[in-house]
Amino acid sequence: MIRSKAVICFCKYPEAGVVKSRLSADLGAECAANIYKKVLEKVIQNICICIREFEVFLYCCPDINYSLFNYYKENYNLSLHNQIGNDLGTRMYNAMSYHLSITDAHVVLIGSDCLEINSDYINNTFGALESGNDLVLGPTLDGGYALIGANKIDVSIFSDISWGTSSVLRQTKRKINTLEWKFTCMPSIRDIDTLADYQYFSRHKKFKHLFLDINKKHTLSC
Repeated sequence: MIRSKAVICFCKYPEAGVVKSRLSADLGAECAANIYKKVLEKVIQNICICIREFEVFLYCCPDINYSLFNYYKENYNLSLHNQIGNDLGTRMYNAMSYHLSITDAHVVLIGSDCLEINSDYINNTFGALESGNDLVLGPTLDGGYALIGANKIDVSIFSDISWGTSSVLRQTKRKINTLEWKFTCMPSIRDIDTLADYQYFSRHKKFKHLFLDINKKHTLSC
C-alpha cells in the first residue's frame, strides 16, 4: 500500500514581543519579530518546493485570521489550520493525531524557525518512516528537536515535557522507549533561538542574503 504524506508546519504570527523572546532580549522585539518572519517564509519555501510529493499544512497560532497567513496560502498552495490546545505538546499531538486518523499517512511535523530543514531533510525523514520506524526525530543542537515524523502517535510523547529547555530531546526519547516503539534520529540541525544562532545564519553563505536589510536597518554587527 502506498501511504500518503503530510507535512505540518507549526508557526506563530510574527508579532513583536510575542515571538523569539531570547532574540528580543538581545536585539529588541521588533528586530526579533522581523527575523522570525524572514525565517518562517524561507522554511515555507523550502518545504513547498516538493509540494507535489506531499501535502503541506500550516498550523497557525493564535489563529489563521491574519492576512500574512492568507498570503502564504495563496502563494504557496498550502492549507491553513488553527493550532488547538492549551500548551505546545497538546497542540502538536492534536495536529498529528488528526492527520493520522483521517488517512493512511506518514506525517511529519516541523517547527518554523529552522532554516536547515529542507525538502531533502523531509524526504529522508519519510524514507526512515517507510523503512519501518514508528517515529523519526530531527534533533537540534540545543537539546530539543525541530522535526518529528510518525506512522502512529501517543499523547504520552508530548506530556510532561520541559519545552524550551535542553532536556526536550532526552525526555522525548525516554517516552518513546517506554512505549517500546522503534525510532531513529536524523542528523542534528540548528534553529534560531539566540543571538549566537542568528549570527551563525547571518554569516552563512546560504542564508546571509535573507538578513541583509535587517542588519542594515538595525546596524547589527554579525
